[in-house]
Amino acid sequence: MSFDVVAANYDQEFTQHPIGLWLRQRIQARLAQLFSAGDVVLEIGCGTGEDAIWLAQRGIKVVATDASPMMLEITQRKVSSLGLDDFVTCRLLDLNQLPLWKESLRFNGVFSNFGPINCTERYSDLADFLMRHLQSGAKLGFGVMSPFCLWESVWHSLHLDFKTAFRRLKKQQLVTFADGTQFLVYYPSVKRLMNAFMPHFKKLGVMGLGVWVPPSDIFGVLERHPRLLRLSYWLERQTAAYWPFRTWADHYWLEMAYV
Repeated sequence: MSFDVVAANYDQEFTQHPIGLWLRQRIQARLAQLFSAGDVVLEIGCGTGEDAIWLAQRGIKVVATDASPMMLEITQRKVSSLGLDDFVTCRLLDLNQLPLWKESLRFNGVFSNFGPINCTERYSDLADFLMRHLQSGAKLGFGVMSPFCLWESVWHSLHLDFKTAFRRLKKQQLVTFADGTQFLVYYPSVKRLMNAFMPHFKKLGVMGLGVWVPPSDIFGVLERHPRLLRLSYWLERQTAAYWPFRTWADHYWLEMAYV
């Protein structure tokens, strides 16, 4: 799987990065509102397990899934080292091969953070899959790479890299990893996702993630200027939940309920 290539350095390059930590805390604050101790939730694209562990430490059981065996291996090592094996179960799940999933659990909720949903365009298939595995009233939280990122477009345009600046306007992008493996990334809008999930899922809210804070490949731009970084954090907290600011973000956080 493509993401095996980046698994070993993922924590160093993103998870443990100060801006990455701040962004994750924003989402974890939302997860705390969606799920409660005793819930059993499904995580799609667990990466190295940071969110699954955070929830497990609060009494929430998580079936942590990923399409990368290496990501799951790292997650399992972390979980075992913290004595959380009773709360986190790791399973292989590829969003483009949902019929291969054989688990029969019905979950209290599902979430996906920092872009796993962007690895498929089969949104109706995903909605059907979740309907079979969620209890009535279940909450959903998806962190999705947005179809437009103001930071990305402005920064790369100023550096005359127009291909990167406007890559999301194509709605899909072919990504090549260091080992030569390739995969497609898609940039669905909130409207497109909701069209695939309705009428069985109801939109609860949308928040921008990375409106004023830059994408991970240009974190260093603000890190060199602590005052600007603090201002960006403040602006993010004040505006990210509101239109039009939330439409400028690197990711959006979409919450739904299964009705």
